[in-house]
Amino acid sequence: MAEQRFDRINALAKINSAQKYLEIGVFKGTNFKFVEVTFKVGVDPKFLFDTKVETNANTIFHEMTSDDFFAQVAPRYGKFDLIYLDGLHTFEQTFRDFCASIAYAYERTLWLIDDTGPVNWFSSFRNRRLAGRLRRVLRAKNHAWMGDVYKTIFAIHDFFPQYSYATFAERNQTVIWTEPRQKFSPTWNSLATITNIGFGEFKKYKASHLAIMPPADLLARVDRALNK
Repeated sequence: MAEQRFDRINALAKINSAQKYLEIGVFKGTNFKFVEVTFKVGVDPKFLFDTKVETNANTIFHEMTSDDFFAQVAPRYGKFDLIYLDGLHTFEQTFRDFCASIAYAYERTLWLIDDTGPVNWFSSFRNRRLAGRLRRVLRAKNHAWMGDVYKTIFAIHDFFPQYSYATFAERNQTVIWTEPRQKFSPTWNSLATITNIGFGEFKKYKASHLAIMPPADLLARVDRALNK
């Protein structure tokens, strides 16, 4: 059976013995329902399943934007061990979610950010409908869509040297953990410049700035960092 996203989340949860999990962008609950963490919080502006059936003392849902969640609700939960960001596929929102979530993290918190590696020009479009129309016109077969979430990793590279990160070679996801990067030097040194990066520049910096690793090697790297 092919690896699922929740398999990867559960593997990360084992590394830091996660007891409290936050997922931004639950959608249909495909991953959330199978995450093996004791206490789980899911956030989405519009859930596409019956959350009442899944809700219990250790599984809580908040139907609201992530901005509202972090401003109004998150303080009641304290620190999270594992945070999965899979909300809007835009740089600004994903980066803001990451920045907001730092207040609810600690030295052993792990983040997993989805959709950090667009597979082609179409998949990097911010507007999903426009990407779909262009695909149909040009008869492109790959229907993947990640948006410009990848810019979040470039921003973390330049402005958060206290965190290390690595990207799974499969499924376009990046793990972030607390560990200062050695020999740090910003590449763009400007959020405005990062905002205006296109797919061509993503390809240029993909190998050097996403720290891509095979899944087993990445998990081992995170394990060494957290369990020295």
